[in-house]
Amino acid sequence: MLSHGLIAYGRRVTIGALLFCSAMQTGSFNASAGDAAQLISVLVTNGTRIMPRTIFTQTWTIHNTGTTTWTPTAAGYTLNMVGTDYLGAVPFTANTDGSWYQVCAWINSGQSVAPGAQATFSMSFIAPETAGSYTDAFQLVSASSVAFGPDVTVQITVPAYGSTNQYDRAKAVSYANNYAGYVCSDGYYWTNGSNFGYYGPHTTVPNITGDDCAHFVSSCIGRQSSQWGGGLNIPTRVSPTYGEPGASHLVVTDLIAPGYAVEVSSLSSLSPGDIVGWNWYGDTNINDLSHVTFYLGNGLLASHADSALDVSATTYYGNYVRHLIHIYDSPTLTTTVSGTNMVLSWGTNWAGYNLYSSTSLSPSNTWTKVSKTPFTAGVLKVLTNAMSQTATFYCLRNP
Repeated sequence: MLSHGLIAYGRRVTIGALLFCSAMQTGSFNASAGDAAQLISVLVTNGTRIMPRTIFTQTWTIHNTGTTTWTPTAAGYTLNMVGTDYLGAVPFTANTDGSWYQVCAWINSGQSVAPGAQATFSMSFIAPETAGSYTDAFQLVSASSVAFGPDVTVQITVPAYGSTNQYDRAKAVSYANNYAGYVCSDGYYWTNGSNFGYYGPHTTVPNITGDDCAHFVSSCIGRQSSQWGGGLNIPTRVSPTYGEPGASHLVVTDLIAPGYAVEVSSLSSLSPGDIVGWNWYGDTNINDLSHVTFYLGNGLLASHADSALDVSATTYYGNYVRHLIHIYDSPTLTTTVSGTNMVLSWGTNWAGYNLYSSTSLSPSNTWTKVSKTPFTAGVLKVLTNAMSQTATFYCLRNP
Protein backbone atom coordinates (compact mmCIF):
# COMPACT_ATOMS: atom_id res chain seq x y z
CA MET A 1 0.00 0.00 0.00
CA LEU A 2 1.58 3.29 -1.09
CA SER A 3 1.59 6.14 1.37
CA HIS A 4 -0.21 9.29 0.26
CA GLY A 5 2.32 11.31 2.22
CA LEU A 6 6.05 11.39 2.75
CA ILE A 7 8.18 11.71 5.85
CA ALA A 8 10.90 14.36 5.52
CA TYR A 9 13.41 14.54 8.37
CA GLY A 10 10.80 13.01 10.66
CA ARG A 11 8.15 15.66 9.94
CA ARG A 12 4.79 15.16 8.28
CA VAL A 13 4.54 16.63 4.78
CA THR A 14 2.22 16.20 1.81
CA ILE A 15 3.31 15.25 -1.70
CA GLY A 16 3.51 18.36 -3.84
CA ALA A 17 3.30 20.64 -0.83
CA LEU A 18 6.63 20.31 0.94
CA LEU A 19 7.30 23.53 2.81
CA PHE A 20 10.70 24.66 4.02
CA CYS A 21 11.08 27.19 6.79
CA SER A 22 14.29 28.70 8.09
CA ALA A 23 14.49 30.35 11.43
CA MET A 24 16.67 30.40 14.52
CA GLN A 25 15.27 27.85 16.99
CA THR A 26 15.21 28.98 20.60
CA GLY A 27 12.64 28.40 23.34
CA SER A 28 9.87 29.03 20.83
CA PHE A 29 9.83 29.10 17.05
CA ASN A 30 7.49 30.49 14.39
CA ALA A 31 7.21 28.06 11.45
CA SER A 32 4.26 29.93 9.92
CA ALA A 33 2.23 32.98 10.83
CA GLY A 34 0.36 32.43 14.09
CA ASP A 35 1.94 29.16 15.21
CA ALA A 36 4.34 29.25 18.17
CA ALA A 37 4.93 27.11 21.23
CA GLN A 38 7.03 26.85 24.37
CA LEU A 39 7.78 23.76 26.44
CA ILE A 40 6.60 24.19 30.03
CA SER A 41 7.39 20.87 31.70
CA VAL A 42 7.91 17.14 31.24
CA LEU A 43 6.96 14.16 33.40
CA VAL A 44 10.27 12.33 32.85
CA THR A 45 13.24 14.69 33.01
CA ASN A 46 16.30 14.17 30.81
CA GLY A 47 18.83 11.73 32.26
CA THR A 48 16.29 9.84 34.38
CA ARG A 49 17.61 6.39 35.30
CA ILE A 50 15.17 3.66 34.22
CA MET A 51 15.73 -0.08 34.55
CA PRO A 52 15.82 -2.28 31.43
CA ARG A 53 12.45 -3.57 30.12
CA THR A 54 10.50 -0.93 32.05
CA ILE A 55 7.47 0.54 30.26
CA PHE A 56 7.00 4.20 31.18
CA THR A 57 5.00 7.24 30.06
CA GLN A 58 6.35 10.62 29.05
CA THR A 59 4.03 13.65 29.16
CA TRP A 60 4.93 17.06 27.73
CA THR A 61 3.09 20.22 28.77
CA ILE A 62 3.36 22.84 26.03
CA HIS A 63 2.19 26.47 26.05
CA ASN A 64 0.42 27.83 22.96
CA THR A 65 2.32 31.11 22.58
CA GLY A 66 0.95 31.83 19.10
CA THR A 67 -2.26 33.37 17.80
CA THR A 68 -3.91 30.28 16.32
CA THR A 69 -6.07 27.71 18.11
CA TRP A 70 -4.68 24.17 18.20
CA THR A 71 -7.35 21.75 17.02
CA PRO A 72 -7.34 18.16 18.38
CA THR A 73 -7.23 14.70 16.72
CA ALA A 74 -4.92 13.42 14.00
CA ALA A 75 -6.19 16.04 11.54
CA GLY A 76 -5.30 18.85 13.95
CA TYR A 77 -2.17 19.71 15.92
CA THR A 78 -0.04 16.72 16.87
CA LEU A 79 3.33 16.04 18.48
CA ASN A 80 5.31 14.05 15.90
CA MET A 81 8.46 11.99 16.18
CA VAL A 82 11.56 13.53 14.59
CA GLY A 83 13.99 11.04 13.07
CA THR A 84 14.60 7.50 14.33
CA ASP A 85 12.83 5.80 17.23
CA TYR A 86 15.10 4.19 19.85
CA LEU A 87 12.71 3.76 22.79
CA GLY A 88 9.76 1.80 21.40
CA ALA A 89 7.39 4.78 21.32
CA VAL A 90 3.66 3.93 21.26
CA PRO A 91 0.79 6.46 21.20
CA PHE A 92 -2.34 6.01 23.30
CA THR A 93 -4.72 6.73 20.41
CA ALA A 94 -5.29 4.53 17.37
CA ASN A 95 -4.49 5.80 13.89
CA THR A 96 -7.39 5.49 11.42
CA ASP A 97 -5.38 6.42 8.30
CA GLY A 98 -3.84 3.35 6.65
CA SER A 99 -1.29 5.47 4.79
CA TRP A 100 0.04 7.26 7.89
CA TYR A 101 3.38 5.94 9.15
CA GLN A 102 4.46 8.63 11.62
CA VAL A 103 4.55 8.10 15.38
CA CYS A 104 2.57 10.98 16.88
CA ALA A 105 0.60 11.98 19.98
CA TRP A 106 -2.71 13.86 19.93
CA ILE A 107 -3.74 16.53 22.41
CA ASN A 108 -4.56 14.53 25.56
CA SER A 109 -7.77 16.36 26.40
CA GLY A 110 -9.24 15.92 22.93
CA GLN A 111 -10.19 19.60 23.12
CA SER A 112 -8.98 22.64 21.20
CA VAL A 113 -6.24 24.72 22.84
CA ALA A 114 -6.67 28.47 22.52
CA PRO A 115 -3.76 30.95 22.35
CA GLY A 116 -2.32 31.41 25.84
CA ALA A 117 -3.56 28.00 27.03
CA GLN A 118 -1.59 24.80 27.59
CA ALA A 119 -1.81 21.34 26.05
CA THR A 120 -0.41 17.99 27.22
CA PHE A 121 0.77 15.19 24.93
CA SER A 122 1.61 11.68 26.19
CA MET A 123 3.20 8.53 24.82
CA SER A 124 4.52 5.27 26.29
CA PHE A 125 8.12 4.05 25.89
CA ILE A 126 10.23 1.00 26.77
CA ALA A 127 13.72 1.02 28.30
CA PRO A 128 15.99 -1.18 26.12
CA GLU A 129 17.97 -4.18 27.35
CA THR A 130 21.42 -2.71 26.80
CA ALA A 131 22.86 -0.10 29.15
CA GLY A 132 23.34 3.40 27.76
CA SER A 133 21.70 6.74 27.06
CA TYR A 134 18.70 6.83 24.69
CA THR A 135 16.79 9.77 23.23
CA ASP A 136 13.62 10.15 21.14
CA ALA A 137 12.79 13.62 19.79
CA PHE A 138 9.45 15.19 18.82
CA GLN A 139 8.09 18.44 17.40
CA LEU A 140 4.65 19.97 17.01
CA VAL A 141 3.00 19.84 13.59
CA SER A 142 0.09 22.09 12.62
CA ALA A 143 -3.17 21.11 10.92
CA SER A 144 -1.59 22.32 7.67
CA SER A 145 1.32 19.88 8.12
CA VAL A 146 3.96 22.45 9.08
CA ALA A 147 6.40 21.74 11.92
CA PHE A 148 6.89 24.46 14.52
CA GLY A 149 8.05 25.02 18.07
CA PRO A 150 11.06 23.54 19.84
CA ASP A 151 12.16 19.93 19.57
CA VAL A 152 11.12 18.17 22.78
CA THR A 153 12.62 14.90 23.97
CA VAL A 154 12.41 11.88 26.17
CA GLN A 155 15.94 10.99 27.23
CA ILE A 156 16.76 8.23 29.71
CA THR A 157 19.79 6.38 31.05
CA VAL A 158 19.53 2.59 31.27
CA PRO A 159 21.90 1.02 33.84
CA ALA A 160 23.58 -2.36 33.41
CA TYR A 161 21.39 -4.89 35.16
CA GLY A 162 21.52 -8.65 34.73
CA SER A 163 21.37 -10.39 31.37
CA THR A 164 21.14 -8.35 28.17
CA ASN A 165 20.38 -11.45 26.12
CA GLN A 166 16.63 -11.41 26.61
CA TYR A 167 14.03 -10.48 24.03
CA ASP A 168 14.45 -6.72 23.60
CA ARG A 169 10.92 -5.38 23.26
CA ALA A 170 12.12 -1.78 22.93
CA LYS A 171 14.18 -2.64 19.84
CA ALA A 172 11.37 -4.75 18.39
CA VAL A 173 8.84 -1.90 18.68
CA SER A 174 11.38 0.62 17.43
CA TYR A 175 12.00 -1.52 14.35
CA ALA A 176 8.26 -1.65 13.65
CA ASN A 177 7.95 2.11 14.05
CA ASN A 178 10.91 2.79 11.77
CA TYR A 179 9.91 0.32 9.02
CA ALA A 180 6.09 0.09 9.01
CA GLY A 181 5.92 2.32 5.95
CA TYR A 182 9.19 1.20 4.44
CA VAL A 183 10.95 -1.86 3.00
CA CYS A 184 12.75 -3.83 5.73
CA SER A 185 16.47 -3.44 6.33
CA ASP A 186 17.39 -6.44 4.12
CA GLY A 187 15.90 -4.50 1.17
CA TYR A 188 13.43 -7.24 0.13
CA TYR A 189 9.64 -7.17 -0.11
CA TRP A 190 7.35 -10.16 -0.73
CA THR A 191 5.06 -9.29 -3.65
CA ASN A 192 2.93 -12.44 -3.35
CA GLY A 193 3.03 -15.84 -1.65
CA SER A 194 5.93 -17.14 -3.71
CA ASN A 195 7.81 -14.12 -5.09
CA PHE A 196 9.78 -11.22 -3.72
CA GLY A 197 11.70 -8.28 -5.16
CA TYR A 198 14.64 -6.16 -4.08
CA TYR A 199 13.61 -2.52 -3.52
CA GLY A 200 16.37 -1.33 -1.19
CA PRO A 201 16.36 -0.83 2.60
CA HIS A 202 14.02 1.84 3.95
CA THR A 203 12.48 2.73 0.59
CA THR A 204 8.76 3.49 0.61
CA VAL A 205 6.62 0.33 0.62
CA PRO A 206 5.69 -0.66 -2.95
CA ASN A 207 2.27 0.20 -4.37
CA ILE A 208 1.16 -3.44 -4.33
CA THR A 209 -0.91 -5.53 -1.96
CA GLY A 210 1.89 -8.06 -1.43
CA ASP A 211 2.50 -10.79 1.13
CA ASP A 212 5.23 -9.22 3.23
CA CYS A 213 3.51 -9.69 6.61
CA ALA A 214 5.63 -12.51 8.09
CA HIS A 215 8.85 -11.11 6.63
CA PHE A 216 8.11 -7.78 8.36
CA VAL A 217 7.25 -9.43 11.70
CA SER A 218 10.36 -11.65 11.45
CA SER A 219 12.47 -8.52 11.04
CA CYS A 220 10.77 -6.78 13.99
CA ILE A 221 11.32 -9.64 16.43
CA GLY A 222 14.49 -11.14 14.94
CA ARG A 223 18.20 -10.54 14.46
CA GLN A 224 18.68 -9.56 10.83
CA SER A 225 22.40 -9.03 10.19
CA SER A 226 22.00 -5.48 8.86
CA GLN A 227 19.81 -4.37 11.78
CA TRP A 228 18.54 -6.27 14.78
CA GLY A 229 15.00 -6.08 16.01
CA GLY A 230 14.08 -7.85 19.25
CA GLY A 231 16.93 -10.34 18.91
CA LEU A 232 15.12 -13.68 18.56
CA ASN A 233 16.84 -16.25 16.36
CA ILE A 234 14.25 -16.53 13.57
CA PRO A 235 15.44 -19.04 10.93
CA THR A 236 15.76 -17.76 7.36
CA ARG A 237 13.81 -20.18 5.16
CA VAL A 238 13.94 -18.36 1.80
CA SER A 239 17.29 -16.66 1.34
CA PRO A 240 18.23 -13.89 0.62
CA THR A 241 15.12 -12.50 2.35
CA TYR A 242 15.41 -12.53 6.12
CA GLY A 243 13.29 -14.72 8.37
CA GLU A 244 10.08 -16.53 7.57
CA PRO A 245 7.68 -15.54 4.76
CA GLY A 246 4.71 -17.65 5.92
CA ALA A 247 2.35 -16.40 8.64
CA SER A 248 1.41 -19.78 10.10
CA HIS A 249 4.94 -21.16 9.77
CA LEU A 250 6.34 -18.20 11.71
CA VAL A 251 3.77 -18.42 14.50
CA VAL A 252 3.40 -22.19 14.85
CA THR A 253 6.71 -23.70 13.69
CA ASP A 254 9.20 -20.99 14.65
CA LEU A 255 7.64 -19.70 17.88
CA ILE A 256 4.97 -21.86 19.52
CA ALA A 257 6.25 -25.37 18.74
CA PRO A 258 9.77 -24.77 20.15
CA GLY A 259 8.32 -23.15 23.28
CA TYR A 260 9.33 -19.55 22.54
CA ALA A 261 5.74 -18.26 22.54
CA VAL A 262 2.25 -19.24 23.62
CA GLU A 263 -1.24 -18.40 22.43
CA VAL A 264 -3.24 -16.37 24.97
CA SER A 265 -6.93 -15.50 25.12
CA SER A 266 -6.94 -11.81 25.99
CA LEU A 267 -5.38 -8.70 24.49
CA SER A 268 -4.50 -7.67 28.04
CA SER A 269 -2.16 -10.70 28.18
CA LEU A 270 -0.01 -9.30 25.37
CA SER A 271 3.07 -7.12 25.83
CA PRO A 272 4.66 -4.71 23.35
CA GLY A 273 6.60 -6.85 20.90
CA ASP A 274 4.09 -9.72 20.74
CA ILE A 275 2.21 -10.96 17.64
CA VAL A 276 -1.40 -11.06 16.45
CA GLY A 277 -2.37 -13.54 13.70
CA TRP A 278 -5.53 -13.33 11.57
CA ASN A 279 -7.72 -15.58 9.45
CA TRP A 280 -9.90 -13.95 6.79
CA TYR A 281 -12.22 -16.96 6.30
CA GLY A 282 -13.57 -17.72 9.77
CA ASP A 283 -11.20 -20.68 10.24
CA THR A 284 -10.14 -20.93 13.89
CA ASN A 285 -7.22 -23.32 13.24
CA ILE A 286 -4.01 -21.46 14.06
CA ASN A 287 -2.26 -23.47 11.32
CA ASP A 288 -4.39 -21.66 8.72
CA LEU A 289 -3.42 -18.03 9.37
CA SER A 290 -4.01 -15.59 6.51
CA HIS A 291 -2.02 -12.71 7.99
CA VAL A 292 0.30 -11.87 10.89
CA THR A 293 0.80 -8.47 12.52
CA PHE A 294 3.12 -6.97 15.13
CA TYR A 295 1.70 -5.81 18.48
CA LEU A 296 3.06 -2.41 19.56
CA GLY A 297 1.24 -2.08 22.88
CA ASN A 298 -1.69 0.14 23.96
CA GLY A 299 -4.00 -1.95 21.75
CA LEU A 300 -2.17 -0.96 18.53
CA LEU A 301 -0.62 -2.85 15.60
CA ALA A 302 1.97 -2.41 12.84
CA SER A 303 1.99 -4.48 9.66
CA HIS A 304 3.07 -5.22 6.09
CA ALA A 305 1.95 -5.70 3.31
CA ASP A 306 -1.33 -4.20 4.38
CA SER A 307 1.11 -1.57 5.56
CA ALA A 308 -0.06 0.23 8.67
CA LEU A 309 1.22 1.78 11.90
CA ASP A 310 -0.57 2.34 15.21
CA VAL A 311 -3.88 0.92 13.96
CA SER A 312 -6.38 -0.67 16.34
CA ALA A 313 -5.90 -4.34 17.19
CA THR A 314 -9.66 -4.69 17.76
CA THR A 315 -11.23 -2.77 14.88
CA TYR A 316 -8.71 -2.52 12.04
CA TYR A 317 -9.44 -6.01 10.71
CA GLY A 318 -13.09 -6.08 11.71
CA ASN A 319 -14.58 -9.41 12.74
CA TYR A 320 -11.87 -11.71 11.35
CA VAL A 321 -10.66 -14.58 13.54
CA ARG A 322 -7.80 -13.36 15.73
CA HIS A 323 -4.99 -15.30 17.45
CA LEU A 324 -2.99 -13.57 20.20
CA ILE A 325 0.61 -14.76 20.56
CA HIS A 326 2.75 -13.87 23.59
CA ILE A 327 6.53 -14.23 23.19
CA TYR A 328 8.54 -15.19 26.26
CA ASP A 329 11.27 -12.76 27.32
CA SER A 330 13.86 -15.43 28.09
CA PRO A 331 14.17 -19.23 28.03
CA THR A 332 11.83 -21.16 30.28
CA LEU A 333 13.40 -23.92 32.37
CA THR A 334 11.39 -27.16 32.28
CA THR A 335 11.95 -30.12 34.60
CA THR A 336 10.78 -33.73 34.44
CA VAL A 337 11.63 -36.77 36.57
CA SER A 338 13.04 -39.92 34.98
CA GLY A 339 13.67 -42.63 37.59
CA THR A 340 16.18 -41.18 40.06
CA ASN A 341 17.20 -38.41 37.66
CA MET A 342 15.91 -34.92 37.03
CA VAL A 343 15.85 -33.91 33.37
CA LEU A 344 16.14 -30.18 32.80
CA SER A 345 15.59 -28.53 29.41
CA TRP A 346 15.36 -25.05 27.90
CA GLY A 347 15.09 -23.55 24.43
CA THR A 348 18.12 -22.77 22.29
CA ASN A 349 16.65 -19.55 20.87
CA TRP A 350 18.37 -17.45 23.54
CA ALA A 351 22.08 -18.17 23.11
CA GLY A 352 24.58 -17.92 25.96
CA TYR A 353 22.48 -19.09 28.91
CA ASN A 354 23.94 -21.56 31.43
CA LEU A 355 22.39 -23.66 34.16
CA TYR A 356 23.12 -22.74 37.80
CA SER A 357 22.13 -24.52 41.02
CA SER A 358 21.80 -23.67 44.69
CA THR A 359 20.63 -25.38 47.87
CA SER A 360 18.91 -22.23 49.14
CA LEU A 361 16.65 -19.44 47.87
CA SER A 362 17.74 -16.94 50.51
CA PRO A 363 18.91 -13.52 49.22
CA SER A 364 22.48 -14.28 50.33
CA ASN A 365 22.63 -17.70 48.67
CA THR A 366 25.41 -18.77 46.31
CA TRP A 367 24.53 -20.01 42.83
CA THR A 368 27.05 -22.37 41.24
CA LYS A 369 27.33 -23.01 37.53
CA VAL A 370 26.50 -26.65 36.74
CA SER A 371 29.67 -28.14 35.28
CA LYS A 372 27.93 -30.84 33.29
CA THR A 373 27.47 -29.89 29.62
CA PRO A 374 23.92 -30.14 28.23
CA PHE A 375 23.30 -31.79 24.87
CA THR A 376 21.16 -30.28 22.12
CA ALA A 377 18.04 -32.14 21.03
CA GLY A 378 16.30 -30.27 18.23
CA VAL A 379 15.36 -26.86 19.62
CA LEU A 380 16.13 -27.81 23.25
CA LYS A 381 19.20 -28.01 25.45
CA VAL A 382 18.86 -31.00 27.78
CA LEU A 383 20.78 -31.89 30.93
CA THR A 384 20.19 -34.87 33.23
CA ASN A 385 21.22 -34.72 36.89
CA ALA A 386 20.93 -37.36 39.59
CA MET A 387 18.56 -36.34 42.38
CA SER A 388 19.84 -36.22 45.97
CA GLN A 389 18.34 -36.03 49.45
CA THR A 390 19.21 -32.32 49.60
CA ALA A 391 16.80 -29.85 48.02
CA THR A 392 18.37 -28.30 44.94
CA PHE A 393 17.14 -25.28 43.02
CA TYR A 394 18.02 -24.42 39.41
CA CYS A 395 17.98 -21.27 37.32
CA LEU A 396 19.26 -20.02 33.96
CA ARG A 397 21.75 -17.17 33.81
CA ASN A 398 23.66 -15.38 31.10
CA PRO A 399 26.52 -16.18 30.90
